Amino acid sequence: MLFESDDFMFDDQSMSLYEAKERGTFQVTFIPKIKLLENMGLRAGTQITIQNRYALGGPVLLRVEEAYDLALGKDIARQIAVRESGVL
Repeated sequence: MLFESDDFMFDDQSMSLYEAKERGTFQVTFIPKIKLLENMGLRAGTQITIQNRYALGGPVLLRVEEAYDLALGKDIARQIAVRESGVL
């Protein structure tokens, strides 16, 4: 089942990137249409690892495709849907 909230689309097995556990490996399932994210290589299907989530609403630090690190603010991270790697 899919649900959509304010242009964000999640399914039953997805969660927002901001809610995902630290040190977990995830696959991006939905990303908002923000050209900068696409230019940074963050697209649906991309594999990421959550390196750190900073306190008090701070950014989330990701490792993207085992290639580079990327920090995203809370507002953007909450719009990105992810699913644990290996979950169908």
